[in-house]
Amino acid sequence: MAPQSAKKQSSLTSFFTPKTVNGLAAAFQKQQQAESQSSPQQQPPSSPSEAIPTRHRKRPLESRGDGDRVGNEGNSDGNDKENSTKTPAKRAKQQKLEEAQKPETLTTASTVSSKPVAERYGYDPSSSTRSQRQQDDGEDETARNEELHRRFVKKLGHPDAMASRRGRDASTVVVEEDADGENDDEEEVTAVPSKSSKKKGPAGKSAKLTPMELQFLDIKRKHMDTVLIMEVGYKFKFLGEDARIAAKELSIVCIPGKMRYDEHPSEAHLDRFASASIPVHRLSVHAKRLVAAGHKVGVVRQVETAALKKAGDNRNAPFVRKLTNLYTKGTYIDEVGELDQQASAGSPSGGYLLCMTETKPKGSGTDETVEVGILAVQPATGDIIYDTFQDGFMRSEVETRLLHISPCEFLIVGELTRGTDKLVQHLSGSSTNVFGDKSRVERVPRGDTMAAEAYSHVTQFYADKVKEASGKDDTASALLDKVLKLPEPVTVCLSAMINHLTEYGLEHIFDLTKYFQSFSTRSHMLVNGTTLESLEVYRNSTDSSEKGSLFWALDKTLTHFGRRLLRKWVGRPLLNREHLEARLAAVEELLQKQSTAPVDQLERLLANTKVDLERSLIRIYYGKCTRPELVSVLQTLQRIARQYPSTTSDNSPPPPFDAAPLREAVAALPRILDTVVSYLEKINFDAARKDDRYGFFREDYQTEDMEDHQMSIAHVEHELDTHRADAAEKLKVKTVEYVTVAGIEYLIEVPNANIKSVPASWAKISGTKKLSRFHTPEVMRLTAERDQHREALAAACDRAFKDLLATIAADYQPLRDAVSSLATLDCLLSLSKVAAQPGYTRPTLLDDDDDESSSGPRISIANGRHPMAEHTIDTGYIPFTTSLAHPEPLAHLITGPNMGGKSSFVRAVALIVLLAQVGSFVPADSLSLTLCDAIHTRTGARDNLFAGESTFMVEVSETARILASATPRSLVILDELGRGTSTHDGAAIAHAVLHHVVTHTRCLTLFITHYQNLAPVADGLNGVTNLHMKFNAQTGDDGHEEITFLYEVAEGVAHRSYGLNVARLAHIPTKILDIAAEKSSQMEHDMRCRRLRGVSQYLSHAFEDPNSDYLDHLISSIEQL
Repeated sequence: MAPQSAKKQSSLTSFFTPKTVNGLAAAFQKQQQAESQSSPQQQPPSSPSEAIPTRHRKRPLESRGDGDRVGNEGNSDGNDKENSTKTPAKRAKQQKLEEAQKPETLTTASTVSSKPVAERYGYDPSSSTRSQRQQDDGEDETARNEELHRRFVKKLGHPDAMASRRGRDASTVVVEEDADGENDDEEEVTAVPSKSSKKKGPAGKSAKLTPMELQFLDIKRKHMDTVLIMEVGYKFKFLGEDARIAAKELSIVCIPGKMRYDEHPSEAHLDRFASASIPVHRLSVHAKRLVAAGHKVGVVRQVETAALKKAGDNRNAPFVRKLTNLYTKGTYIDEVGELDQQASAGSPSGGYLLCMTETKPKGSGTDETVEVGILAVQPATGDIIYDTFQDGFMRSEVETRLLHISPCEFLIVGELTRGTDKLVQHLSGSSTNVFGDKSRVERVPRGDTMAAEAYSHVTQFYADKVKEASGKDDTASALLDKVLKLPEPVTVCLSAMINHLTEYGLEHIFDLTKYFQSFSTRSHMLVNGTTLESLEVYRNSTDSSEKGSLFWALDKTLTHFGRRLLRKWVGRPLLNREHLEARLAAVEELLQKQSTAPVDQLERLLANTKVDLERSLIRIYYGKCTRPELVSVLQTLQRIARQYPSTTSDNSPPPPFDAAPLREAVAALPRILDTVVSYLEKINFDAARKDDRYGFFREDYQTEDMEDHQMSIAHVEHELDTHRADAAEKLKVKTVEYVTVAGIEYLIEVPNANIKSVPASWAKISGTKKLSRFHTPEVMRLTAERDQHREALAAACDRAFKDLLATIAADYQPLRDAVSSLATLDCLLSLSKVAAQPGYTRPTLLDDDDDESSSGPRISIANGRHPMAEHTIDTGYIPFTTSLAHPEPLAHLITGPNMGGKSSFVRAVALIVLLAQVGSFVPADSLSLTLCDAIHTRTGARDNLFAGESTFMVEVSETARILASATPRSLVILDELGRGTSTHDGAAIAHAVLHHVVTHTRCLTLFITHYQNLAPVADGLNGVTNLHMKFNAQTGDDGHEEITFLYEVAEGVAHRSYGLNVARLAHIPTKILDIAAEKSSQMEHDMRCRRLRGVSQYLSHAFEDPNSDYLDHLISSIEQL
C-alpha cells in the first residue's frame, strides 16, 4: 500500500499530547523486551517504531523535532517512489521547513530507515543499550514533551487559530464549470498561495491593522456616537462594538474579536476587530431597523470604482471610502415608507425633530418661570413649527407642545432646568411612551454669546440664499425678512438646527419658509397636553395605542399625507366660524352626493394614489429620490392633474362640487399638468422602472457627455469585433468567436491540442481538460478602455439625473400645493364617511358676539353619545341630554355612585364640542354651540414622581393652571377635585374652586364630586345645577344591597357613592366587606346624630334671634339630613 503523504500524516498526528507520546514510548519498550526474550538470536529493532508488529503498524511514526508534527514514511520502495515524484522545488521547500522546525535537542525516536524490510527487522545488538538509555532518559523525555505541548497550545490555542488555518487552507482561487457527462471538461484548478501564508513565525503574529481598518478607524474616531456600516466589496460590514450592536438589533452573527477602538490591554491578545456583515441589497432594510431602534447610523461607501481605480495612480492602494450618509429617526428620509415602530409601542410619533432651549429660571419654587424657545422640523414633509413662551414650575406649556408635536428626536441647546429636563426624560426615555416609541436626545452646548452668534449665522445662511436666487430676489428677500423677525430663543434653535441638519445634508429644508408656522397662533382652539391625554385624542389611556382614540374614530383617510393632515385638524380645532362653516358645508355636500359620480371619482382617485407624494416630493427636493420612485411620482401627479379639467378657460365644464373648500382643492389639481408633462417627456419609462441609469433619458434629452462616452464605447466594441480577424490569423483558423464565462467577456477558446499555436503574449484566464481560454493583449487593453468609458458614462448619467431633480425641486411649491389640496379632499371625504354613520348630525354654530350681555357661551346637546365608546361597547351607549349657557345653567355639579358613568358623560360632552370645531358631524340628535376657545380638564388621580410631586400636588397645580388660563368662552371639566387630601380640606378646596369659576371666571363648567355636602352650594350660587347619574338600589337574596346602573343623567343629588358595591365587583373578600358595611353604617349614624345636634342648636338660636342667619343655616342642615 502506498504510504500516506507527510503533510496528511502531520495533520493527523499534530494533536498528540505528552501523555499519549509517553504511552507510545512505554509500549515500544515492552515490545522490545518481549521480542529480545523470545528471539535472542534475532537482532532487535533499531528504534521503537520498528518494534511494532507489521499487522499493527498501520502508520509508521516519525517524531519531529518541534513536537508539533509526526511524519510517516513507508518502506524504502515507497519512499523512493514518493521522493521521485517530488519536484526539486518541493524537496528544497520540505528540507528548508524541516531545518526551520528542527529543535536543539532531538527526540529519542530515530528516523525511519530506508533499508529493505528484511534488513530493517534484522538483529541489532545495540538496541538493548538504546532501550536502556531511553529508559534512563524517561524523565527528560517527559519534560521535553511537556515543553512541546506548551508550544503547541501557544501556537494553536488562541480563539482564532482554527479560523486562521481555515482561511489559509481556503486561500486559493478556483474557477469552476459544470462538467459534462464524461467529465472531460473539468476545470483545471491552480492553487494560488495566499499572501498571508508567507508570513509565518513571530512576525506574522503582529496586530498591525490593515489599510481598510485604518480607514474605518479614521472615520469612526470622528463619529464615535454613530453605528458605521462600511462597504467592503459586495457586502457591508460592521466592526468592533458596532458589530455587537448590529448582531443584537438585526439578529445576525458577530464574529468575535476586538470591540474597542483603542489599544486597550484587555484586548492585547486579539489581532482583529469583531465583525458582522450584511448583503449589499439589504442595506436599506437593516439601516432602517437600526434607525428605528434609536441608533445614529452612518454609511461608509467606496467612492471610486474598480475600473477607474485600476486606471489611476493608486491602483495598489485600498479603495477610497467616505461617510456618505447619516441617519437618525428624525432625519431618515431615504425610504418612502414610515419607520417601523416596535410592536408593543403605541401610535407612531409625528416624525418631528424638535430643538429646544430655555433661559435661566426666574424665581424659585412654585414661583419659578422660564422662557422657552422651540423649533420643530419634519424633514419628511418640510413642515416647520416654532414658538416662544413663558412657562411656570409645572412646565405645562412645554408638555402641551411636546404632546401635540410628538417628536421622535430632541436637540437640546444648552442646559435645561431641572423640571424641564426631567419632563423631557420622562416623555422620551421609555420604549412605550406617549410618543409611541423611545425618542433620541442629543445635546449641544450654549455659550454666553450664542444669541448674537446665532443671529449672525442665520443672517449669513439666508443672505447666501438671496445671492443664489438670481431672478427671485423678491422672494428670497421676503424669506430673509421673515426669518430675521423670529424671537431670539427661536433664532438660537434655528441656528442649532441648521448646523445639525447640515451634517445630514438636509439644511435646504429651511429654504421653505412658506411652511414656517407658529404653534401659538390663536386661530385654533387651545387643547393642552393634559386634555389630549384625558380625552384620549391621539391614543387611549389603557395601552397608549391608537385604537380607541378620537383620531382612530375619525380616520377614514385613503392616503398617507391625508392622514397626517387629519391628525393636525384633530389637534387644532378651528376658532374661525366662517372657516368652520365652510368645512362643515363641504362635508355635508360630500355626504349628500354619496354614491354619485363626483364622489366615486374622488374616492377612486384617492384609493389609487399609493405613493406618499408628500414624502416623495421632499426627497426630490433633497436630491435623494431614486429613478423608479421619480417616475412613479410624476406619473401619479400626471394622473391626478388629468382627473379634473382646468377651470381657467371659458369653455371649462362646471366644477363637480359647490362648497368652497372642495371647489378650490379640485381647481388646484390641473394647474401642475404642464409642469409634470414637461418632465415626463424626458424619461424612458421602462428604463426608469428598472433603475437603468444608462437608458433613463430619452435620446433627445441626453447630455453631451453621455453621448460622447456612448460613442467611445461603441468605437471600442467595434475594434474588439475587428480584432477577431487578427486573432484568427495568429491561431491559423478561419474565424474566432468570443465567449463569456463566469462573467468574463471576450475570451478566446483554444483546444488544448492546438495550444502550441497560442502566442506567448496571450494570457490564460481559465480552461478545462479539453480547451483553454485566453485574453490577447489587445483585448485586455480595449476592455480596460471600455470599462473606463462605462464608469465615466455612469457618472455622467448620475449628474444628469441630479440636475433633473434640481430642476423639479425648483417647482416644489406648486407641486406641494397640489398635494396639499389632495390631502384636504381626503380629509373632507373621511369626515363625510364619519357623518354617514347612524345618529350623526351637523352641529349648529351660534352667533359669537363680543357683547356678552346679548349673547354668551352656550352648549346644548340632545341625545348625545360618546364618539369612541359607542364603537367599543357591544351593548351600545345610552344617550344623554344636557345644556350649559349664560346666565344659567352655567355649571353642573354632578354626583352619583362609583362606576355610574359620571366621567364618561363629561368626556362625551367635551369630545362632542371638539368634534364640532374640527368640522365633523357629531353623535347626537342635535347640537348647538358657540365656539369655545379652549377645553381645560382636570381628571383622574396620578402623581408626578419625576418632578417630585404627589398626587394632590398634581391636582392643585393643574387646577391652578386652569384658573389662570380659562376665559368665559372656555369649557372646564373638573373631576373629583380634592380627593388627594383629607375630606374636610378636599371639600373646602372643591367648594372654593367651584365658587370661583362660577362667580369670577364665568366659564361653562362640569364639576364631578363625591362630596355630597357640596350639593347645597348649587342652591347658594346662581347658575349651578345639581345633576346625578341614575341607578336602582335594592336588597339582594344574600342581604347585601345591589346597585343597577342606568347610566342616565337626571337632575338632583345622589347622597351616597355606593363604594362597597364597587369593592364587591372587584371581588374583595366577603368578610372584609361585612366589616366595611358595619363601619359605614356606624359612621353614617354618627354623622346623622351630629347633624341632628347641629339642627337643634340652629333651631334654638333661630327662636332666640329670628332676624339672624341661623335660619338659613338651619334650612341647609335640614337638607343635608
